[in-house]
Amino acid sequence: MAENLIENIKSNPKKYLKSLAINIVVILVSVAYVFYNMLRLDFQNLNPILLLVQSIVSIICGVVIKQSLGENGFSKGYNSNIWENEENLYDKACNSATQYIDRVDNFYIVEEMERRKKYRREHLQAVRLKYEMWFDIEGNYIGEKENFDKLTLRQKHMVNKCIKVKIYVLNLFSEYGTSSEQDTHKEITDRRQRASNITKNTVSAIVIAMIGVYFIPTLTMSWASLIASTVQVLLWVLFGILQLYKNYFYVIQDKVALLRKKKELIKKFTAGCEQGLYNTNPYDDLYEQHSHSQLTN
Repeated sequence: MAENLIENIKSNPKKYLKSLAINIVVILVSVAYVFYNMLRLDFQNLNPILLLVQSIVSIICGVVIKQSLGENGFSKGYNSNIWENEENLYDKACNSATQYIDRVDNFYIVEEMERRKKYRREHLQAVRLKYEMWFDIEGNYIGEKENFDKLTLRQKHMVNKCIKVKIYVLNLFSEYGTSSEQDTHKEITDRRQRASNITKNTVSAIVIAMIGVYFIPTLTMSWASLIASTVQVLLWVLFGILQLYKNYFYVIQDKVALLRKKKELIKKFTAGCEQGLYNTNPYDDLYEQHSHSQLTN
């Protein structure tokens, strides 16, 4: 086990140096914060400015510790064999589709049209409405006001929801999403995950910092001060470890599942291209069909 770890470090030192550096930062910040609390002056009358400074220091230390440990979760996930094996398979799938790269945009449009239609049909059926009464073949709204006024509040809400729905098509060569319901949401990316983490970290760090500053303001240069600041650090580390594993499982479970879904889409794309599909814009095809039907009528 140790030999494999050493070999991995030698083959790709950057990945593991990052984790090591993050752990060192966490240790240094934790120790520094404990000593900071041990050395602060004991004011009998609470100074608002002093409290503000102490709160800011506590918040910064808490965010750094938790965010650093959370970042280690990404590193561990991307260094895992589960992710690397799945990523290699995904890369091979991407390579198989490069010859059809000029048809990708048309594929996205087809996927968007199909998924929007599927979403609308399923949701309208859930409130006992027919898709053909409200949308045409191109997806345009064709409902009449007289019919709309006869609907129940729930049905009206669902029709409006189907009109406004936005479909985010998976990008074959970037980040992606899964499930038909997720088609209506933006893709989950590492950047969004990190942004979500830092927001949660800041909120929880503020709460813990306020406890340390406002409830134990006179416990300085004593064992009580050491214990109080150590408890704060342990809480930050605990939440940071929880976030580490949350980010780790986000990589090896959620993102691996997304890669597998992506491979399925690439296979669908290449199979369609081999059959001569996605050569033209589907909206142009629908427009030509509509124009031809009008001429024949």
